[in-house]
Amino acid sequence: MSAPTSSAAEYQRSTLHRLAASPYPEWSLSALCAASIPVAARLSPAMPHFGVLMGFSAIFAGSGYMKHVGDPENGSGTTAAWCLTYLFLNLRRTIRQPKPVPSLLVAGVMTNLVISGRKTIEVEFGL
Repeated sequence: MSAPTSSAAEYQRSTLHRLAASPYPEWSLSALCAASIPVAARLSPAMPHFGVLMGFSAIFAGSGYMKHVGDPENGSGTTAAWCLTYLFLNLRRTIRQPKPVPSLLVAGVMTNLVISGRKTIEVEFGL
């Protein structure tokens, strides 16, 4: 394997790298999804179905657990994949009907996507 480039070395010293190894971003997003379930249960047209939020909450909690037990590569990959899935399913609805709770969920998902996506790119492509 080749020596890391200067941008890879800078990334490994960054706060983003430390966050990518921590389970707290995923657990925070999981808690946010769980806290949004009562709003979704009122059948707001801007919100995903409450069952969908329950599923995403469980998935994000599980990917945080992966990081907690010492597997940040797979935890980040799982988070990045499911963040992309959430955005694919819900971003258009949130943009068309901007409400505070769905916008907060999308912001949290995008934040986790940046944190975990960068880690996944580092692991998969060595960048």
